[in-house]
Amino acid sequence: MKAARGTALWLLLAAAPLSAAVTVAAGPKLEARERYGVERLKAAVQGLGGSGRIVVGRAGSAGLPALGAAEAFRLRRAGNSWLVAGSDASGVLYGCLELEQRIRKAGALPRELDVEDAPRFKLRGPAIGMQKTAITYDGAIYDYRYTPEEFPFFYDRAHWTRYLDFLVDNRMNTLYLWNGHPFTSLLKLEKYPDAQELSDEQLQRNMETFRWLTAEADRRGIWVIQLFYNIHISHALAKSRGVGFHHATPGPLTSEYTRYCVSEFIRTYPNVGLMMTLGEALAPRFGPEWLTKTIIPGVRDGMRALGTEREPPIIVRAHATEIEAAMKQALPLYKNIYTMHKWNGESLTWTDVRGEVRRLHESLAGLGSTHISNVHILANLEPFRWGPPEFVREAMKSSERLGIRGLHVYPLRYWDWPVTADRTAEPLPQIDRDWIWFEAWARYAWNPDRAPEAERAYWTGRLAEKYGTRAAGAAILDAYQLAGVCAPRLLPRIGITEGNRQAFSLGMLMTQMIDPERYNAFRLLWEGDAPEGERLPEWARKEWAGEPHNGETPPGVAEEVTASAERAVRAAEAARPHVTKNKEEFERLRNDLQSILTLMRYYRAKTGAAALVLRYGHSRDAGDLQRALPLLEESLAQYRRLAALTEKTYREACSVHSGSRRIPFLGAPGRYTHWRDCLPAYEQELATFRARLKQLAAGGAAQGGPGKPAAAWQGVEVKVTGGAGETFRVERGARIYTDAATAMEEVAPELAGLTGIRIPQKLAMEKGARVEFELREPAQVLVGFFRSARSRAAAAPPKDEWEPVLWNAVAAGAHPGFT
Repeated sequence: MKAARGTALWLLLAAAPLSAAVTVAAGPKLEARERYGVERLKAAVQGLGGSGRIVVGRAGSAGLPALGAAEAFRLRRAGNSWLVAGSDASGVLYGCLELEQRIRKAGALPRELDVEDAPRFKLRGPAIGMQKTAITYDGAIYDYRYTPEEFPFFYDRAHWTRYLDFLVDNRMNTLYLWNGHPFTSLLKLEKYPDAQELSDEQLQRNMETFRWLTAEADRRGIWVIQLFYNIHISHALAKSRGVGFHHATPGPLTSEYTRYCVSEFIRTYPNVGLMMTLGEALAPRFGPEWLTKTIIPGVRDGMRALGTEREPPIIVRAHATEIEAAMKQALPLYKNIYTMHKWNGESLTWTDVRGEVRRLHESLAGLGSTHISNVHILANLEPFRWGPPEFVREAMKSSERLGIRGLHVYPLRYWDWPVTADRTAEPLPQIDRDWIWFEAWARYAWNPDRAPEAERAYWTGRLAEKYGTRAAGAAILDAYQLAGVCAPRLLPRIGITEGNRQAFSLGMLMTQMIDPERYNAFRLLWEGDAPEGERLPEWARKEWAGEPHNGETPPGVAEEVTASAERAVRAAEAARPHVTKNKEEFERLRNDLQSILTLMRYYRAKTGAAALVLRYGHSRDAGDLQRALPLLEESLAQYRRLAALTEKTYREACSVHSGSRRIPFLGAPGRYTHWRDCLPAYEQELATFRARLKQLAAGGAAQGGPGKPAAAWQGVEVKVTGGAGETFRVERGARIYTDAATAMEEVAPELAGLTGIRIPQKLAMEKGARVEFELREPAQVLVGFFRSARSRAAAAPPKDEWEPVLWNAVAAGAHPGFT
């Protein structure tokens, strides 16, 4: 009967009398997002020649064909009528926008139309950081108040309107706002008057702006989600009560306060989502307790205040918490929970994941709720343009295979939103410069299963729209694809994937290339985020031992990405004569490609130099160091060229200015943010290397070939004058602590016979040990560092001025080796 009624209606519409213009017909009771779609369609047909009727409605009603999936739509022509059916309000919206796009492209109603489509990923959207490049608020990480001084774009409604239109045009349906503790910027907390951080006027303006933003987003089918960290509390409250801003363990005050904030947020903004980072401040083991005893009860308090049993959706990040235990405890209490986990750590390194990362994604995807992949930070890509569609498509296909059904994607310049780092007369909006980044992720979050040939034609067309001709579009697409793999492939082989800690485009010191793992606190978790392969220390050991290599190697990848970058530059040069539009932007893109090539050449040379230094650690042959010298000189020459290429095109490279950045230099506002800032340090590194080579030659160190012992360094007289230390002779059999039997089993020849100072192990571990000593003459002081046997992180934070020169210098039984 349904089919018969539907057929009759289709025929009736086809036979209906037509006016002289195209009309859009929809029911009177439309949801906000349906009205938005209809308004866009009406604007598209204004002044359109010919006549016809567009009928818009929900699938399965008024004879429109039924659709099963959420957000699905069906477009069909029947005679002189064009039908738009959606499975729900979002489906109607997307159907209207699809027909609008076809009308505008053709300048007419389509002659033939029979399309059905639905998304493969349930959630699809970007993040915006309500955070700054440096820590500015009471020295507390992630905490920032919503004010015009800190975030002027938050109050710019024209900016938001353009951005939200951009998102809906790309069928994105979520927007994440990140902040450490947003509640005092968005809520009047009557129960805690001493928590208020803004004036009444500013708070009222913020709440009005947030209500407007979330309503406008909802019109476009976009769910706004506010993130907060735990346990962070109001700074005003903390000062009033005499407690800290951040807390590692739950307590009565922090639990009651946070529960109240959550309940007020749900009550005040019932159509806005909440996402939380349970960890970082909160110790991981308390995550399950905090979620089930504070967060979920707070949400239910808000539900009761609203008089609803509808569970608002909440998202829980897997970061820095016991997420699997937390979800097992939470799901019996609350069903509408989503989970989220980083895709490739804090850099984009490959299109798939392995090891523990893969296991956790699969585990969370198997819980029965929607699991979201978080494409996070992307510090290895900044500040250059990046947009290889095929890379993105493969990443989304991999996500789908793992059971992931949501995408959360950072902008390429997260900390600096909404502008880029380009040095231009007016700041470049990210949605303009990086349009292909956003569009590629959105397109393949909707459907990653598309034919490569058709996708090449699609992206060639999009780039032709930007730059004027299909010849230009095809060559620029090649350039994007070829350059796009360079940083993702090389970083895992020579650096670390925790993007907050490494600014990849600024280069690396030799010491960092020789032992990058000591800078990476999360190495054990993220070691599986790239294809099988080796890092430099492992590669050098196998080379020396004559063992076979496994998968990708650092020298091999360095060569391959350099060749790929060279081809990308050639593709851009081939495009240049055919570019007829946006020529200034094309020249910026071309300079980016040349910069990426120069960066790859820098890394190729420095990888070779570091490999020879590591070989010297096995061979003790100073000839290895001599062979490293011209490669280190070549790397510096390339870095000088990189500094010149970026001098007038970028105001800075990295966007993280805080101490969390450690490679190549410790982050601080105004320090080491541009290549010109780093160049003197690399010049000094080369000068130091040359000087060390001269010292080796003058000191009679091994130069005649492998196997010859290095000369011992000359010691100086030292006297311990205070603290817990005592002197000893550095040699095999010597104890390394005053209160433990652990002894030196192997000692680098250079250290043999020097005077050492040892300390009590127990005191050092529990409280830290202080040592005071006197020298009778100027001397170098060598400090032995070892990596924790449990975390494998460095025992102390690396500093710019430290220059370790002996690796694995002391072996002491089961104790980790000393550098």
